[in-house]
Amino acid sequence: MTSLFIAVFLFCTGTIQNHQSPSVPSSHINRHKFTLNQCEGSRESATNLPKNQSKKIHVGYNSNIELLLLSNLLLSYDDFNSDQTFVIDEKPVRVKDLYALNLKIANEFKSFSGSANLAIIKSYFDKDFYLHYSNFVLGLDDFPNATVSAETKSMDRFSSIEGAQKFVTALNNLYTEISFDRYLKKYKPYYDEMEKEVTQNIPPENFIEKMEHLFDKSVGHYRLYPSLTMPFSSGFAVGTDDSIGNIFGSFDIPEEINNLGKLDLGFNNRLSLRTICIHEFGHPFVNPAIDKVDQKIIDSKAYMFDPIKNSMSAQGYNQWKICLYEHFDRANEVMIARLLGDETKAKSILQDNVENRSFIYLPQIMEKLDFWYTNEFPNKTYGQKVAEIIQQLH
Repeated sequence: MTSLFIAVFLFCTGTIQNHQSPSVPSSHINRHKFTLNQCEGSRESATNLPKNQSKKIHVGYNSNIELLLLSNLLLSYDDFNSDQTFVIDEKPVRVKDLYALNLKIANEFKSFSGSANLAIIKSYFDKDFYLHYSNFVLGLDDFPNATVSAETKSMDRFSSIEGAQKFVTALNNLYTEISFDRYLKKYKPYYDEMEKEVTQNIPPENFIEKMEHLFDKSVGHYRLYPSLTMPFSSGFAVGTDDSIGNIFGSFDIPEEINNLGKLDLGFNNRLSLRTICIHEFGHPFVNPAIDKVDQKIIDSKAYMFDPIKNSMSAQGYNQWKICLYEHFDRANEVMIARLLGDETKAKSILQDNVENRSFIYLPQIMEKLDFWYTNEFPNKTYGQKVAEIIQQLH
C-alpha cells in the first residue's frame, strides 16, 4: 500500500506543500469519457439560444457507493491515519486531521478489518483501481440484495459473470456482516447535512442549457454523489450514455464532526462545486470531440507540450492529449461564463488558467472558438472546429 493515496483529483483550495503523493496512472487522472447522444434536428443559430429546459442536478448519496468506498477506507486505514504532516496555506496539517471525517466512520467498523468478505473485495481492488468499480455498483440493486446477470451494465471490469458475482456476493455479505443499514440510520444527520451543504452551493442550473446548446448535445441526467466515505478532497467521474455524474468527498477540512447541532462537514465550498458542475461535467462533452481528431494531427503538435510539460505534469496532466482535454475544457468554462452574461468571471477564468496554471494556448483557442460561435456556429459543429483549431495551434 502506498504511503498516501489522495484520489483522482484534488479540490482543496489552499496551497499544498511538501506533500508526496504517489504517481497515478493517467487513466486515473483523466476522467471517464462517455459517448453522449447527439441531438436530432437542425442546429440553432448562435443568437437563438434554446428556451430553458429546466434540467436539474440531482444531489444525493448512493448507498452502494458508500459501501464500496468504506471498503477502501478499511483496507487503507493506516494510510489515512498517518501522523505525517505537510503544509496547507503555510500551516502544518497532519494527514489524520484531513481525513478526520473518513476515519470517524472507518472507526465504526475497525473490528471488521479482518473480514473474509473484505479480503475478497481487496483481491479485486488489487487487480484494478477501486473507483473503477463505481459505475458497476451504481447499476446494481441496493446491497445486500444485488445480483448479476448477462444484462448487468459495466461488466468490463470482470473476466466473467462468475467473477462479477463473487465480487457482488462479498459486498452483499459485508453489508450484512457489519450491519451497514444501522450505520446509514445512525449517520442520517451527517448525510442530510452533507447534501444540504452541497445543494446550497451548486451553481445556477441554467449553465446546463448553455452547455448543451454549445455542444449541440443533450444529456438526460446530471447527478452529484457526495460521499462521507470518499477520501477527503477526492473525486471521480461516473456516467452512462445518457447521464453524467460525479462522486466526491469533502472539499475542506471539516470544522465539526461530533456535535450534531453544529455539523460542518467540509462540503460548503461554492468554488469547488462550480468546478465539478461546469469543469467536470464539461469533460464528457469535450473529450470525445478531441478523441475524434486524427491522431496524426494531435501528434504533429506534440512538441508544444515541451514548454509546459513540468507544470502540466505537476497538475496531473502528463500527456499532450490530456493537456488538450484540459485546455479545451477550460475554454468551455470561459464560453459558458460568457453565455451566462458574466464577462468578469470569464476573464477571471482565462487569466487564472494562463497566468497561474500554464495553459498558455488558451488565448488562441478562445479566439478561434469566439469566431466559430459568432460566425460559423450554425454550419460547423464543435467537433469540426476543435479539429481545425488543433491543426492551427502554434
